[in-house]
Amino acid sequence: MRNFFKKRRMAAVADDGPTMTPAAPVRAPAAERTVGGPPKLRPIGGLAVAAANPARGEPPAGRAGVETAAPADTELPRFSIPVAGGLRSAAGREPALLKGLSPEVNGLLREAFTPTRPKQRLNSLFIGRTATLRRIISAIEEERAHVILFGDRGRGKTSLANAVEQIAAQAGYMALKQTCSSELTFEEIFRHFLKKIPSTYYRATSGHAFTQINTFQSFAELLPRESFSVTELNEVLGSIHGTHVLMILDEYDRVTDEDFRNKLAELFKNLSDSSINVTLLVVGVAENLDQLLGKHPSIQRALVPVHLPLMSDREVERLLQAGADNAKIAFATEVSRRIVDFARGLPYYAQLLGLHSARSAVSRRSDTVERDDLVYAVSRCLQEAERGVVVSYARALAPEHRSELEDVLLAAALCPSDEFGIFDPMDLAAPGGTVSPTFTERLRRLVDDEYGAVLVPVLEPGRIRYRFQNQMMRQYVLMRQAQERGQI
Repeated sequence: MRNFFKKRRMAAVADDGPTMTPAAPVRAPAAERTVGGPPKLRPIGGLAVAAANPARGEPPAGRAGVETAAPADTELPRFSIPVAGGLRSAAGREPALLKGLSPEVNGLLREAFTPTRPKQRLNSLFIGRTATLRRIISAIEEERAHVILFGDRGRGKTSLANAVEQIAAQAGYMALKQTCSSELTFEEIFRHFLKKIPSTYYRATSGHAFTQINTFQSFAELLPRESFSVTELNEVLGSIHGTHVLMILDEYDRVTDEDFRNKLAELFKNLSDSSINVTLLVVGVAENLDQLLGKHPSIQRALVPVHLPLMSDREVERLLQAGADNAKIAFATEVSRRIVDFARGLPYYAQLLGLHSARSAVSRRSDTVERDDLVYAVSRCLQEAERGVVVSYARALAPEHRSELEDVLLAAALCPSDEFGIFDPMDLAAPGGTVSPTFTERLRRLVDDEYGAVLVPVLEPGRIRYRFQNQMMRQYVLMRQAQERGQI
């Protein structure tokens, strides 16, 4: 039988060139499957396989029962998933992975689990965040206030901003969105916005600076050709009539130019002091409002700050279920529970674990994601972790007492936290209600640069709480320790 498959492989190479045979997990016994509208604005006018050992630089072990076509170091890697209608085998044969991951199924998986892409459409795949959506809508619609949406990485801020954009458009708002960068200036951002506003929304009033202008296509033409002041921009925005414009500035944390920040602060003040039909929604990565606003605390009275909290376990379960329904697969109950445990409210890791484990299951022609698939997914997540997280983790455990420090780091990752990711060491107390001095001292060490500065102290009256410097460290610790301890 082995020779038969060997001859088949040699024939396939001769006919179609070398192909990559995918790794497929050993199928575990079938486990029980899990079972599993945003508000609207009113109209206005997600251990059968040996795991990799990153410390020794070992790659993940191959899947049992699968014979590789050629040594990995002698065969060129190839794209194994064809674009629909783009790749056809001359002899009607397909690599094994293609038989499991058809273009249609792979497309469903990519749409169902999107760890690297925000949700673009407001549909059944958009889960949770109802309370946050209500707060943003209330601020825009009832308070006529500008909104700052902030939170740590991986929480789904851009997906939420996309949802607000679509909900607003459905209610008649002219919703415009622009992604900031360190290269774009204040003038370039707002010229881009104004180019999308047609002249049909222009209203000239007696004595207005633009009364004599009769023909133009977009509001951008009303600005000076070179640079312009915030006052001039405010005057142009003041001539908008017949609609309400919602301008969304995403990834505002990427703006490093102080002149940009100063002008935006001035624009906030000007818009708030006048009855102009323009609202700003600014979105960015930050632990607190000051990190985004910088030296402009005076404008906070004109803004509604909205912090995007971690997802609840129930929301993460619903996220996975929605992805499974969309891809026509199911997660075994235990697998779904473990993904929720690993994600700790961060949709990015829920999506990433869901995607890799689902692909593993489908590649072995199963419609049920089982434990072996999760083992593979955890290994992939650890390999793809941010370099900074990996380095900080290694530095934290480099000194003496490694095993003890591992226990402290794992306890911190497991400790219940609030919506900001802050935890109280007293929640790690023994049944007697105390934390040992040795444990407390090692916890404090993890704040030092020598130990990777993994934790940040949060000083409060009468107590000290902690948060992870990088919020994605918590998930990395949980997955890394589970892998090394064989507890996936």
